[in-house]
Amino acid sequence: MGLITFYVFLGLALVGFAIEAWALVDAVRRPAHSFVTAEKRTKVFWVSLTAVGALIGYLAIPGFSVFGVRIGFGLPWLFTLLAVLPGAIYLADVKPEVIRYLRRPGPSTGRW
Repeated sequence: MGLITFYVFLGLALVGFAIEAWALVDAVRRPAHSFVTAEKRTKVFWVSLTAVGALIGYLAIPGFSVFGVRIGFGLPWLFTLLAVLPGAIYLADVKPEVIRYLRRPGPSTGRW
């Protein structure tokens, strides 16, 4: 594999991993009742799915070393594409619906 091709694949894999990590952190931060109220399965389901996607996405980063520490393992490129799907689905479909059902402060009390 040429050097330019390696860096292109590395960049795409890192962007994919960033999307997966963003989805995982966001799913962890949301309250569980919002998922059920929005009819988007459960929080445990989405946290588990995005965690598996992030793990596979990390393992699919092309292998390279930084200061002697190996990063990524270089699973086949198909794994990178498959790992991004749960995170992308969560961010595009689930997150907007879950946000709609968060409890908002009442107008008179200002409390949750």
